[in-house]
Parts: sequence; structure tokens; C-alpha cells
Amino acid sequence: MLRSILSFLLCTISLTVVGQRTLSVDKIHEDFDFLITELKLQHQGLYQYVDSSQVNLALDSIRNTIHEPLTKLDFYQKLRCVIGLTNEAHTSISLPKKEMIKLGLSNTILPIGVMVLDNNLVLTQNFGKPIPKELLGAKILKINGVEIHEILKNIYTLLPTDGFNETARKEWIAGVIFSLLYRIEYGAFSEFKLEVEGVNNKKVDLVLSSLRLTKFKGKNKQFEEHDYDYEEFVFEQVNDSIAYLSVPSFDKSATDFESFYRSSFHKIDSLNITHLIIDVQHNGGGEEGNENLLFSYLSDSVIQKYKRVTMMDKPYQKNKNDEGIIEDKWAFKDGLGYRGDFTLWSDYYSNLGYKKPDPSLLFKGKVYVLTSGLTFSGGAEFSSLVRMTNRGIFIGEETGGTYQGNVSGYSEYVKLPHSKIEVSIPTVHFQINVNPEKEGYGVIPDYTVTNHREDYLSGKNSRKEFAIELIKNKKTLIVE
Repeated sequence: MLRSILSFLLCTISLTVVGQRTLSVDKIHEDFDFLITELKLQHQGLYQYVDSSQVNLALDSIRNTIHEPLTKLDFYQKLRCVIGLTNEAHTSISLPKKEMIKLGLSNTILPIGVMVLDNNLVLTQNFGKPIPKELLGAKILKINGVEIHEILKNIYTLLPTDGFNETARKEWIAGVIFSLLYRIEYGAFSEFKLEVEGVNNKKVDLVLSSLRLTKFKGKNKQFEEHDYDYEEFVFEQVNDSIAYLSVPSFDKSATDFESFYRSSFHKIDSLNITHLIIDVQHNGGGEEGNENLLFSYLSDSVIQKYKRVTMMDKPYQKNKNDEGIIEDKWAFKDGLGYRGDFTLWSDYYSNLGYKKPDPSLLFKGKVYVLTSGLTFSGGAEFSSLVRMTNRGIFIGEETGGTYQGNVSGYSEYVKLPHSKIEVSIPTVHFQINVNPEKEGYGVIPDYTVTNHREDYLSGKNSRKEFAIELIKNKKTLIVE
């Protein structure tokens, strides 16, 4: 628990400001205090996992490091560390549009894409001048003389996660996000000296020229990229007893969920499938209700999904006359807004207009759920439903969203008066009806299966393959 709260220490390094317009210390302090006040009035996650005295000490310590003028970008870095203390990844922070454009047009960005595989940072793309193609998949050991584990430790503090989760950060820095965060954390460079280790275990020194963000386009990609089945809505009959169902999102615009589920489970029924693999390793959530409908095909029981769904006084008073608040029968009691009891159950489909599945299509066989750090928000809530009912076996990595819920829903946008930095504060606390022994963690898999570098290079869905072999062998497999 203390590891999360102490991570703020990495945010207390003095920043050098050269040739950029700065904000005075007084104005920065005013913005800082304004944000903290708003977080305390609207964000229920701020003190959820860590004692308020420890959180306040961390906030004060960050504030006390602000003793000289800062650029908006440097102040933004400090505030990202503040956002990390909320232990809630639905909270977001944005630079003013002018600063974003300036950053995007600056010729200062590391021109690569990456992934964390086997706990190594791996080179997956290059947008700059050509480098040997055999370096695809190379481990990055150092950048500008700094060990990569030290770089990752610093950059991870800029990414808020739910509770004390570690798997989400490793997923979220993939692609070009790492390069952007590197720019924020380490400043501007015209070139980057990389020490890498290729798949042949030979070390190579690279010198890469910086790029503008506008150059990070598909036409400038040097390496071919794979498509993965878990990134698409897929139904696949694996054999006469096994089916695979990929649900990569619950976003209402992603697909016609009611039709996709009905069609898939009709096939499952007609094929007499007895083992169903449900892949949500890429599912970062979406519209509330789509996860409940999927669960409704796995259980004929209606369970209480949430203990309660609440909102603090300030956001409740602002939103209490909204149509959605009225439809869900919110009520104010003891200083909090409470959503109506009928919305707490697993057959609540929000305003999507779904009907309960045809009882003849309910799947009663064995379920295997594939998860990763990208399994977040609604994806994690679906995982919680399956875990709390012991309805399935989990394969993969800890979900990015916590087992006990999240703070999301209605967001309030706060613009800081001097820096004009904007913060999106989630205001609805969805508390899953569970009492975990260890708070602040996601659904932990029964079988831990990570994606290896070889899997990435071959386009293999290693968790799916593991599940199939587990079913076929009907015995515990050893995972390295």
C-alpha cells in the first residue's frame, strides 16, 4: 500500500526551465490548491485505498517542491503525479490546446513505438529514418545513458491506475505513449542514443533523430504490425466442444451488442459447445449494461452487482435534474447521492433497451475468461461478475480495473485559472458487492499467462492457446 503513496517522491525532482514562458510560484500554488479543493469535493477515490493523512502528506510534499517558476508543461508533470494519488485511472488531465499543439509540432519526440513484454521494453515500431528490420522486437536497455528500468519507474508515476494495480501501466505505455511520456519526464532532445539487444542477443547502439508528433503516421511505419483476434468482435468454433468469443469493447458504438450476443450464443447452443473462452483482454469498458447483458447469457440468476452507486454532494447537486439521474431514481441522503436500488442488479441494462436473453440460449457449460492489464472499467466489472459468482476460470494477468469497482460515470471538467490545464474528475462511485481480502487489486487470474516477445513477433494469442490446451489436456499446465 505504501508503495503507491510513496511514488510521489519521484515527482519532487527540481525541473530546469530554459527559454520558456513560466508561471509564478504564487499562480502555480493557486492552481494547485484549486485542483486539490475540487478533488476533495468531487472525487470519491481520493481517500478510498489510502488513509487521508497519508494522501494529504503526499499532496503537501508535492506542493512544497514548487518553489520556483515553472512552465505549463513542467507544472502539468507535477499535476500528473497528483492525479496518480487518486488511485483511479478514469481521472484525466490535459494541457491547454495551445500547449498541446506546441508540443506536437516540436521536433523533440522519440520516434519509436514500444511494448512491455516479459517485463522488458521492446521495440515494436520506428517512424524515423530506417533502422535494421531485424531490430523489431529488440529489448531497449538504455536511452541516453539511463537504464530502462529507471526510466520506466519514473514514467509509471505519470500514469494513474485503479488502486495498486501494476499491470495496466505496462499496457498503457504501448505504442507512442511511451515517447510522449518520455518527453514530459525527461525534456526535449534532438537525438536519442539507444542501447538495444536484438532477438539474436547481440547488443546494438542506435542514434535516432527526434521527430514531430505529426510524423507518427501509418505511412511512416517501418515495421509490419500484426492483427490479433482479441482486438475484434469474433466468434470462432475451435473444435466440436470449444468456442472462442472475443469482446474487445463495451462501447455502444463498437457493435450491435444485442445482435452479436444473440447470434453467438445461438451458435454455441446449436453446436453443443461445452467449453466457452471469453476474451476480454483488450476490453477497456464502455457503456454500462453491455457487460451485464453478456453475463446474463452465463447465469440464470439475477445477482446484486453493486453494494451502492454514489455521488458526492457537489456533483450531485449540479446534475440532479439531468434526465439520466431522474430515470435512475437518484436520491440524496446523509451527504451523498445514491442511485436507485433497481440499478444495482445484474439485469440492469442502463438505457439501452435490452431484453433478458432467451432462456434457451443460456450457456451452462464451463467458462474461461482471458484478461490483461487492459481489462478495465466495464471489462473489469464483467470479470468481477464472473469471479464473484465463481462462474469461470481466469487466464492471463490481473485486470487493470479493481475487483471492487471504480469511480467513473459523470465527469466534471475543471479548468485551472492560471495555467488553463484541464482535469476531468469522475464523480460516480460504483462499488461492486464484494469484500476482498486485499483491497485495491484487480481480478487475479487462476493461471498467469503473459505475452512473450515471441508471441508478439508471431502474432500469437498466447492466452487463447493456453486455454485451449488447458481444456484439451484437462489438467493443470505449468506456466513459465
